[in-house]
Amino acid sequence: MSVTRFIGRALLASIFIKNGLDHLQNPDPIVRAARGAEVPEPELAVKVNSGVMVGAGALLATGLLPRAASLALATSLVPTTVIGHPFWDKGGKERAQQQGQFLKNLALFGALLYVSKE
Repeated sequence: MSVTRFIGRALLASIFIKNGLDHLQNPDPIVRAARGAEVPEPELAVKVNSGVMVGAGALLATGLLPRAASLALATSLVPTTVIGHPFWDKGGKERAQQQGQFLKNLALFGALLYVSKE
């Protein structure tokens, strides 16, 4: 694997690893959002999603199973984005902030799809 590819994968993975660890350490806000979106078993869903982010992020960062890792992260990013950043329900500054986060996640999704085809 080239140095630039390794660095790129590690940088892409870093946000997933950090957020997954954060959500494992402080799950309450994420569980509340999942509960509000009527996700079944919200505590379990948050733990599983956080574990996917940490585990698949670590695999992607190290270059082990990058296709599977990037597809797992992309899959977990869909509900995370829709539930976590519902800009369509917001107004004013909060709408703009949530829309920015939603678009950032779309960009991450695109990067993960790109990596999955390497």
